[in-house]
Amino acid sequence: MKNNPLIVQLASLSRKEMTRFVEFANSPYFNKHLQVRALAEYLSEIYPNFTDKKCERTFIFQKLNPGQPHQQSQLAIIFTYSIRLLEQFLIVESLAEEGRLEDKTLYFSQLRKRNLTNQLKTDWESKNENRTVETSEADGKSSQFYEKRIRTATEQDAIAMQLGRTETQFLEEKQAYLDGYYLSESLRDACERIQRYRLLKTSPPAFAFFEKTREALIEMPETIRQTPSIDVYFQLYALLKTDELSQFPVCKATIREHENHFDREELQNLYNYLQNFCIQQINNGHQQFLGEIFKLYQLQLDSQLLFVDGVLPEWHYKNIVTTGLRLEERAWVRDFIEKYSSMLAESVAGNAYSYNLAAWFYHVGKPEEVLPLLLQVEYTDLRYNLDAKSLLLRTYFDLEEEGALLAHADAFSQFVKRNKSLTDFQKKGYFNLIRFSQRAFKLKIKQDFAKQQKLEEGLQKLVADIGKTEPIFNRTWLEIKLKELRG
Repeated sequence: MKNNPLIVQLASLSRKEMTRFVEFANSPYFNKHLQVRALAEYLSEIYPNFTDKKCERTFIFQKLNPGQPHQQSQLAIIFTYSIRLLEQFLIVESLAEEGRLEDKTLYFSQLRKRNLTNQLKTDWESKNENRTVETSEADGKSSQFYEKRIRTATEQDAIAMQLGRTETQFLEEKQAYLDGYYLSESLRDACERIQRYRLLKTSPPAFAFFEKTREALIEMPETIRQTPSIDVYFQLYALLKTDELSQFPVCKATIREHENHFDREELQNLYNYLQNFCIQQINNGHQQFLGEIFKLYQLQLDSQLLFVDGVLPEWHYKNIVTTGLRLEERAWVRDFIEKYSSMLAESVAGNAYSYNLAAWFYHVGKPEEVLPLLLQVEYTDLRYNLDAKSLLLRTYFDLEEEGALLAHADAFSQFVKRNKSLTDFQKKGYFNLIRFSQRAFKLKIKQDFAKQQKLEEGLQKLVADIGKTEPIFNRTWLEIKLKELRG
């Protein structure tokens, strides 16, 4: 029963929302069914612990009808009415969140439809005497911003006509907002379109949207042109479409300027666009963007944008450590590892802390500190498991632990071979890392007694083989180790 749609949806509510739903259910205006009220109150009592026992059919029926024989058909009707009530509650919550329950336009619409002309004239004219266009209060969420103003302008024009006023002011406003709505949503979708084509590793179809958009903006009123959503998404689209590196600081500054106008979810998405752009540029060899993405991480840490329900996801934690170490921000990274470990989800905190601290110790040249941290952790997540095994391989290499390295390399290979979750590309990347690490290690331990010429020949052959092989995970590390062998 706990998989019933009603209980599943209630489980998604916050405690505050659950309490409001009970209040909603107890309102005679919305619900007159007493057993629906009783069910809502019972489910609120056990929230969020919707266990099999507490949600068992006969158990719930007895809670609602003590001492009566079980009637499944009656219980089914109560659940049906309850889920309809929940649907209505979520609609009202959505309207309240969008500010539509306080929208005077809806009130004016009712006065107009009821032909209450005198009251309409008094209230409407009083409101419009001091009326201003609210662009300065616009939030960046273009759909809500424009939809509200399009509805308002439409209703305002209908009221004006009913009161015998034929000016076109409201039609002009409506048209401007319609243009702004179309442009804002088109820009948003165009950015996402480019992003998705890149994820799919395909080229988007050619379309002259950029120039048409630039021309359309010139024709628009300044109040629409400067709307946060249009300003931000136009700059973002210019960045993604042209890949001009000089456009990045412009786009970033525009987002920073307007960030208070966007809700949390959309702001996270905007910064995600910037992060993906940085990653793309780093992969293209523009290493200065490593510093840019690090700044983005720090900015989002300070504003809590990386957190989900008050928790820092372990992958953000790991990515920040990795990026910081690549930038040699050793002191900052160590402080970050300690400071933010308590903000990880309890179920992953131990593993994430141990792995990232081990990565820090390896980076600062203390491989002997790495082994105790990695060996005491059971990595249940595949990505962490693979990263930990790769780090352990590198650690044995640096410590010159021949037996441990060879045994680990064999176990690592078997793990990769048997894991059905890995793609062929991933398997090749890890197999090549393991294979070339073993070859490099054999050269390393022969340094003191092998002939210099033979050692050099082996190094040249290994460098050549690595150069013509793709993919190799941790390639940069391998290349560094080969340089060290060459002295």
